[in-house]
Amino acid sequence: MRIGTFSLIVTFTLAARGPAQSKDDPGQRFFEEKIRPVLVEHCYSCHSSDAKKLKGGLKLDTKPAMLKGGETGPALVPGKPDESLLIKAMRYKHADLQMPPKGKLPDTVIANFVKWVEIGAPDPRYQPDTKIAKGINFEEAKKHWAFQPIRKPALPPVKNKDWPLADIDHFILAKLEAQGLTPSPAADRRTLIRRASIDLIGLPPTFAEVQAFVRDDSPDAFAKVVDRLLASPHYGERWARHWLDVARYADTKDGVLMFGDSRVWPYAFTYRDYVIRAFNEDVPFDRFIHEQLAADQIEPKVEPWRLSAMGFLTLGRLFDNNIHDVLDDRIDVVSRGLLGLTVSCARCHDHKYDAIATADYYALYGVFASCEPPLELPLAESAGKLSPAALEFEKKAGPKRQALRKFLDDQHNLLSEAARQRIPDYLVKAATTAPDPLETAIFFMSLDPGDLRPPMTHRWRRLLEQRCRADDPVFGPWHALQQLPPETFKQLVGAVVKTWQDKTAGLSPGTCNPLVQQSLTQTPLNGMADVARSYGNLLVRVFNESRKTPLAKGLEGDARQQLLDLVSHRDSPAYIAKSRTWEFMSRQPKDSFGAMRVEIDQMVVKAPQAPSRAMVLADSAELCEPRIFVRGNPGQLGESVPRQFLTILAGPKQTPFAHGSGRLDLAQAITAPGNPLTSRVIVNRVWMHHFGEPLVSTPSDFGNRSSPPSHPELLDYLAATFTASQEPWSLKRLHRMLMLSRTYQQVSFDRPDSRQKDPDNKYLWRMPRRRLDLESMRDSLLAISGRLDRTLAGRPVDIVGNPANGRRTIYGLVDRQSLPGLYRAFDFASPDQSAERRPSTTVPQQALFGINAPFMIEQAKSLAARPELVAEKSDEGKIAALYRLVMARQPDAMEIAAGLRFLAAVEESQKAGPSQLNGWQQYAQVLLLTNEAMFVD
Repeated sequence: MRIGTFSLIVTFTLAARGPAQSKDDPGQRFFEEKIRPVLVEHCYSCHSSDAKKLKGGLKLDTKPAMLKGGETGPALVPGKPDESLLIKAMRYKHADLQMPPKGKLPDTVIANFVKWVEIGAPDPRYQPDTKIAKGINFEEAKKHWAFQPIRKPALPPVKNKDWPLADIDHFILAKLEAQGLTPSPAADRRTLIRRASIDLIGLPPTFAEVQAFVRDDSPDAFAKVVDRLLASPHYGERWARHWLDVARYADTKDGVLMFGDSRVWPYAFTYRDYVIRAFNEDVPFDRFIHEQLAADQIEPKVEPWRLSAMGFLTLGRLFDNNIHDVLDDRIDVVSRGLLGLTVSCARCHDHKYDAIATADYYALYGVFASCEPPLELPLAESAGKLSPAALEFEKKAGPKRQALRKFLDDQHNLLSEAARQRIPDYLVKAATTAPDPLETAIFFMSLDPGDLRPPMTHRWRRLLEQRCRADDPVFGPWHALQQLPPETFKQLVGAVVKTWQDKTAGLSPGTCNPLVQQSLTQTPLNGMADVARSYGNLLVRVFNESRKTPLAKGLEGDARQQLLDLVSHRDSPAYIAKSRTWEFMSRQPKDSFGAMRVEIDQMVVKAPQAPSRAMVLADSAELCEPRIFVRGNPGQLGESVPRQFLTILAGPKQTPFAHGSGRLDLAQAITAPGNPLTSRVIVNRVWMHHFGEPLVSTPSDFGNRSSPPSHPELLDYLAATFTASQEPWSLKRLHRMLMLSRTYQQVSFDRPDSRQKDPDNKYLWRMPRRRLDLESMRDSLLAISGRLDRTLAGRPVDIVGNPANGRRTIYGLVDRQSLPGLYRAFDFASPDQSAERRPSTTVPQQALFGINAPFMIEQAKSLAARPELVAEKSDEGKIAALYRLVMARQPDAMEIAAGLRFLAAVEESQKAGPSQLNGWQQYAQVLLLTNEAMFVD
C-alpha cells in the first residue's frame, strides 16, 4: 500500500494525535515559582485558614476560596485580570482596595499575577481527589512503583512462540495476547530502512541504500543497516537534539532589555558539540551524567573538550540575575531531566504529592550555590593545538581579560572596604527605619557610589532579628534598650546600661561583651540611633585595629574576636563574595563592568578564529552551608541542612557530600546502582523516540502524579539490561536491542478490529505512523535537494533568515526569547525549561510554509536541477529520477501518468503569465510535500 502522492495540503492538515498532557504543567509551574511565594509572604498572614484574624472574610490559600472571595466579592475571575479584585487591589488603583496594605508590590510581581490570571489561574493547591498528608512517611513513599528496586524479570510466556525475535517481543506479545490482540505483519524492507534511517540519523535513505538492503538476503541484513547508521557521525547530530530538549539548550541569554543584540552566548555551541560527540563515541550514559555535572572534578583530568559538558548546568535562563531562580533552574533540569522528579516543587514547602522535603531541595541548592562560573572560561581544545589565527585572537583578547579581572578586583576591594567602614550607617538605618521593599528586590540600581546598598541593609536587619535577645553577649544590651519608650529613653538609658556592668565577666549567653558595655557607657545615648552608631563605631574600630595589632590572648582578645567575626567572617552582613561583586556596584561601574564583558563576548562572536571555551562551573572559594528558606523567602532563614542527596533515594542516614560543592558526589549518587530512577528515566526516553509514545506517559515526572508504566516488567527489563550488560550504560546497545525486535519491525497500517480494542495503540499492535519533526523534515529536504552541508560541529548559523543555508537544523541559532516562527510552527521545544517531550500540532502555518516559504522554493529549484534529473532525456525518465531521489523507489505507471498530467497543466497555466517556479520545479515541490516524504511509517 502506498500513500497518495499528491496529497499536498493533506500532509499538513492531517489530524494528529498529540502526546499525553504532562502533569508537570507549565501553568502550574508558573504558579509555584511566581505566584505562591508572593501569596505566602504577603497575603496568608491575613487571608488564609491559618490567619490569626481573617480580614475581609477573604481566604487566598485555595483557588475555590479565591473564586468565592470575601466581603467585597470574588477575588479572582480566571482569564480576566481587569475584572479580578485581586489585581485591582495589587495595582493600588482604588483608595479603599490596596493589597498588601504595607506597600505596593513591584510592577514585575503584579505583571506575573496578571499573566497568571490571563492563562486561567492554574492552581495545583486544590485537588479534591487527592489526599495531602501532613509530613512525609518515606517508608510508605518507597512503595510507589518508581522507587521500587529494579529487578530483571523473567521473559513472560507467550502462545505464539514463533513471533518473538528479541527479548522485548515477549513482553509486548504477552500484553497483546492478554488483551485479545495480535501483532501486525513485518514491514517491507524499503519502509524498514527509511524508519531506521530517520530514527537514527534524521535523514532518509538514498535509492542505492534501499536497493542494497532489498537485495541483501543475509539473516543479519537489518542488523548491518542499524550498525551502519549507528556508526554514522550523523547519529550524534540526530540524538543530541533529543537531549538538547531535555537540557533546555539555547544559544542566547534571556533578558533582551539587559543584553539587547549582545545576548548571544559566545560559547554555548561547545555544549551542543560536546553532546554530538559524546553520542557518536557512545560515552556511557553514567559517564555522560558525571561530565555534565562535574567534568572539572573527575580524576584523572578529562580532555578539554569534555569540560564543555557542563553547559548542561550553565546554559539555562538568567532570570534577570536572580541567583535563587538560576539555582532553582539547575535543580529542575537535573531532577526532572535525570531523575524524573519535580524537586523544584519543594522550594517553598514540602512537595505536595511526592516524598521530597523542603530540606531535600535546599540540600541540592547548597550544592549549586557552592559553584560559580569563572571569570575566564577554560579552553575546550588543547592549548598546544591552537591555530596561528586562534593564537593571534588570544593575543588581542588577553589584555582585555586582564583589564576585566583588575576592574573586578578593584571594585571588590572598594565595596568590601566601604561595607565595613559604613557599618554605623547601616546599623542606624536598620534601627530607625521600617524595612524597604527594595531591600529584598532581585536587583537594584544605585545612582550614587555613596548610597547604602539595600541588600546589605537587609542583612543587618536580619542579623539584629536573630541576635537581639536578652542572653546575647553582644546584642543583649541592644535588646534591652530597644524596649524603652522613646519619650523616656534619656531618663532610663543610664540604668539599663548600668545593669550590664556586672555581666562582663565572660562571653557566654547571659553575659556581656566588655567592649560593648564600655562603648555604651562612654557614648551619649539619646535614642536608638545613638545606640546603633555606638555599636557600629565599635565594630569598625575593632576591625581597623585588627589590621595593625594581633589579637591579645585572654578575655580581651576573645571579646575582640567576637566582634571581629561580625565584620570579617563570611557570615557577616558586610561580607561580599567576589563572585557577587557585580550586585553591589553603583550604576557607573556596573555599566562599565557589563560593557567590558559584552565587548569580549562580541569579539568572540565576530571572530570565527577564536578558540572554543567551555561554559563550566567551578567550586566557590567559600562553600555554601545551606539553610532552608522559610516559605521560599531568602530573607527568612530556617534550619541548616547538609549538602546531600534526596532522602527518598539515599535514606535518612546518608553521609553528606564531602568533596567540595558536592557536584561529583551528586552525579555519582544519581548513577549509583541502588538508585532505581536514572536508568528507568533514560530507557523510557529512548523508547519514546523509537515508538512514538513512552512506557511512562510523563517522561520527566515519575512521581505519584504519573500514570503507572504501560509495561512495567518491560521497563524494568530494559533498565536492568541497560546498566548490567557487557556494555553498561551504552545507548547504542539499547538502540540495537529495540530496533532488532519484531515489535519495531511491524507495519504501521491501521487495523480497525485492533483499533476498536486499543484505540491509542497502547499495546503496540502496530508501529505508529509519525510526521517528521522540524529537524528531520528540514534536513531531509536539504538531503533530497542535494544541498545538505554535512560539516560537523561549529558555531550557530541563521537557518531561518537565510534560506540558502544548508547546515543541518541542529546548528541553527536557538534564540531563547525570540524563537523564529518556523520553530514554533513545527513544535520545537521551548528552551525556557527542560522539555520532557514536544507537542504535536497541526496548524495552517505548516501548510503555508510548505507552499510559500523561500526555503521550500530553494529546495524545489535545487531538486529540479540535480544532475540525475537533468541527464534524463524523456519526461518519463525525469519523473522516475525524481521518485528515486524523493521516495527512494521507482514510480508505477499511474504515478508517471499523473506526473505527466500535472506538468501539462502547469504548462497550460503558464500561458496566462509566468510563475515563480517552472513546471519541473513545481512538480519537485509537490513531491517534496507528499505524505510519503513528510511522514515515516
